[in-house]
Amino acid sequence: METKSQMADLIDKHKVAAAFGRAAHSYEQHNELQRRSGNALLQRLPEWGDTGLDLGCGSGWFAPQLKQRAEQLLALDLSPNMLQQATAKADIIPICADMDAMPLPGQSLDWIFANLCLQWSADPAAWLKGWSDRLKPGGVLVFSTLLAGSLHELEQSWQQLDGHAHINRFIAFEALEQHVTATGRRWQLQQVDEQLCYPQLKGLLLDLKGIGANRVNGSRRPGLMGKQAWQRLNLIYPVNHQGHCVATYRLAYGVIYG
Repeated sequence: METKSQMADLIDKHKVAAAFGRAAHSYEQHNELQRRSGNALLQRLPEWGDTGLDLGCGSGWFAPQLKQRAEQLLALDLSPNMLQQATAKADIIPICADMDAMPLPGQSLDWIFANLCLQWSADPAAWLKGWSDRLKPGGVLVFSTLLAGSLHELEQSWQQLDGHAHINRFIAFEALEQHVTATGRRWQLQQVDEQLCYPQLKGLLLDLKGIGANRVNGSRRPGLMGKQAWQRLNLIYPVNHQGHCVATYRLAYGVIYG
């Protein structure tokens, strides 16, 4: 398991902010996975609270629905461009900050909605403990995150092509269970596979770039992919009976109680 310092070295928050900032205006053309996981989280979220937090809010896709469940909706994101998009969608209090810094006091939130942002934390254990400590008694933190095994079709194809890592590293389900247990609170955790299909491989790569998630959080091969490598990757990538490229995302849905 990676230590906190190793994870911090792997995740460059300035590069993450820049990538999502560049993707702000294209994000909602490519966020099918985020929509699916966010809808699943809404089913686990309380119907009402005085103060709620959309943590890692991105472009604010779920802000209108979340605002209906809180008197005051806070929205935190690392990217100013994303927050600008979010403020146009709902009456929110924007907070431009690193979610690992946790710039809110303890026991101040009735609920936290954290859709696919935990994987960008430099210290998932501290993230889970720290944000659950921000819940009021009786509050609820709902979160989704990507797990090890996500995008395995793309990872294996790249390995055949050049042997380099092109896929972000994601936490193992067992490690996530340990981190959630270490919060000392009641919790629920579920693992689900979601598959997206693309008529062409280019569609998958455009989705990853369009949501700002094409940054690799480990060592990566420098330089651009040439035409020959691109053609080979297309030949290697597995397709289903319809001839479509399938991308499998392994997700965890979690609930932590205040």
